Amino acid sequence: MYYMTLSEIISGTGTDDKVLRICNFTGERSDLDAMREYFSSQEVALAIDRTESGRPRDVVVLESGGLFLAADSLGALQRYVEGWREGETPDVWTAPPSVVDAMTETRFTSYDKRRMIHASRIVEFRGWNAGEGELHAGFQDLSKIDFQKNVYRNLDRKGLDVHVYGEGDPESIGRAKEMGLRVHESDEEEVLRHWWVAYDGDGDDGDKSVLLAQERGPNEFYGFWADDPSVVDDTIERLRTLQSPATTA
Repeated sequence: MYYMTLSEIISGTGTDDKVLRICNFTGERSDLDAMREYFSSQEVALAIDRTESGRPRDVVVLESGGLFLAADSLGALQRYVEGWREGETPDVWTAPPSVVDAMTETRFTSYDKRRMIHASRIVEFRGWNAGEGELHAGFQDLSKIDFQKNVYRNLDRKGLDVHVYGEGDPESIGRAKEMGLRVHESDEEEVLRHWWVAYDGDGDDGDKSVLLAQERGPNEFYGFWADDPSVVDDTIERLRTLQSPATTA
């Protein structure tokens, strides 16, 4: 049976353009600079709207094709974005704002590693919140897990079956196994060029989610995240072909 490569999944997955409407904004336009920066590399347009009544004030609404997806207070989204701008990464047990969680089926360009970690946390939260099922994470280099020990230790302790992929040496492989992770060491180009976090929803299509990106330049990632069950399934099926039983804990 033929399974699409990760690169083919990225190029073949459709995404939707979205609009984030900032309704009845009471601040200065410069207050939105961080948000413009955050969404600049995504298929998300920002629009400032005002209702006749002027209420509710400072609310953000995410739409796709004119359809409502989610809403939040502007303050909640600004705090999340400012945290990203200052180099913070959310805890795995912290839910992202609703409008961020609803931005699946969205493509991004020129994400750096900091933004990839931030985006990965959205999928990791789905798995942590459910507490069951499989989560697959591609680190390119297994030593990078050392920078996310608390996150992946918590995912394992929560009860998830966590699979990690990447190039490694005996030390980095050993440290990952000590955390209870299933380790798939590989130096294949497909593994080294891609970054992913995929959660299988424990079989529930409504909980499935995937972030998948290809590194097309030094620290420049191009890809998408999606909740489409078929895309998640295709990704995980491909990942199973990249697993090496000899290096699985």
